[in-house]
Amino acid sequence: MLYEDLPKHHAALFVHYNRKEYANIVWDMLKANSLAHVFHDVTVVDIDTARVLTRWANTPYTGEKVALISFHSITLPAQNALLKILEEPRALVKFILVTTNKESIVPTLLSRLQEQVVGKIESKNDSNAILFLVTPYAERMKLAHIISLLGAVDEEGRKDREGVRTFILSLTQILSQNKAHVRYIEEVISVASYAGDSSSSGKALLEYLSLLLPQMKT
Repeated sequence: MLYEDLPKHHAALFVHYNRKEYANIVWDMLKANSLAHVFHDVTVVDIDTARVLTRWANTPYTGEKVALISFHSITLPAQNALLKILEEPRALVKFILVTTNKESIVPTLLSRLQEQVVGKIESKNDSNAILFLVTPYAERMKLAHIISLLGAVDEEGRKDREGVRTFILSLTQILSQNKAHVRYIEEVISVASYAGDSSSSGKALLEYLSLLLPQMKT
């Protein structure tokens, strides 16, 4: 890949199975092109990172400048903070996001990105959400993907709270397809908002939902 091959859109999303390696390749091109470009390689894009990016984007500069952001997941507050600058950036300001975990990005932010799939990524969130909802209440917490989810850690060895939040939000997609179950969506979204809190228990949140949500028919 050459620098000229990068998307011309002001906000691009690269989905790749090895986001760190791919982001480093992109960064080698960017840093050779201009000292104004910046690179953020983090496990979780949090609100502080979003604020740094916002200040960078709003700082006047006469030429093109690009922010490369490589991440495993991104918090909801950070996404809300980035919405405006991704939608209406200053002239010649561009953003390139690289992740393996597209599912952590909410639809409102995703709609502002030009997606480039450059690696094989298979999401199982929808199928796992369906399996969770069609399983009897007493068996839901015993499902293999729930056990795996609660035992998962992020790239820095911490509990993958964003993974739990992403799964909970995927339940809303399935619930929205059935008029009888739409009434549960608001509560599920509320529960998801607690998932990223270090003081909350992912297991407790999922146990609550396993009892709350009706068993769907296959």
